[in-house]
Amino acid sequence: MPADRRPSAPRPRRRSTLPKDEARRRYVELAELVVLEQIRADARRLDAEALAVGPFARLDANAVAAREGKTRGAVTNLFGSQAALQAATMALALDAGEAGPYPAPEDHPDADAWVGALFAAEAARGPRHGAAPARGYAALWAVWLAAVPYGLWSERVSAPSMDEYRVTIAALEAVLGRALDRFALALRPDVTLTDLATACAAAIEGAWLNQCLTATHPAEPDVPVGDALVRTGRLLWRGATEPA
Repeated sequence: MPADRRPSAPRPRRRSTLPKDEARRRYVELAELVVLEQIRADARRLDAEALAVGPFARLDANAVAAREGKTRGAVTNLFGSQAALQAATMALALDAGEAGPYPAPEDHPDADAWVGALFAAEAARGPRHGAAPARGYAALWAVWLAAVPYGLWSERVSAPSMDEYRVTIAALEAVLGRALDRFALALRPDVTLTDLATACAAAIEGAWLNQCLTATHPAEPDVPVGDALVRTGRLLWRGATEPA
């Protein structure tokens, strides 16, 4: 290196001039971005290899085996490794099962009674705030939420989730169509059966999100949270149908 070209000294970093509270908030905002970037990186790895993320990655094979009075070796013999068990558990949560069964329209005297029964059953099928951990669809659905952010970038998460959603839409279309025939109703001219089924599915899953967080109506503390879904369902039905 020529004698007249010496390495320049690093410039001293300037101290932040922000007030402490604003500086803390700035770093928290930057940290949120780093979290999202980490989720995206993990999501891309998900599509390249079988691995678990979120709470599934913390699953302890020793704790699982202990539920059967066994040691970790029993899990290793079946899955090969703790990582394989974690990945299989996450895969189950991503494919929680089929929709329904839904209350039969033929078992109800009028449309209002059936719609109330349909959405009350869906509220009961969903998660319950504060409930003890238990196996079943409601718990699997709640656990599935832990993987949803990865679905922003991972087909391994989004594909089975959307497959299940389409199965739900088809099942709702079928039972809603039967209800229209049973109660001598028709859809309004600007509404399709898919429109109504999709709206119902969105209302159900939106209500389940609330049911994860509260046991009472979000705006009416004296009303059970499940009643919010029943009311929403009736609004959807009445707005979408008319006499045949």
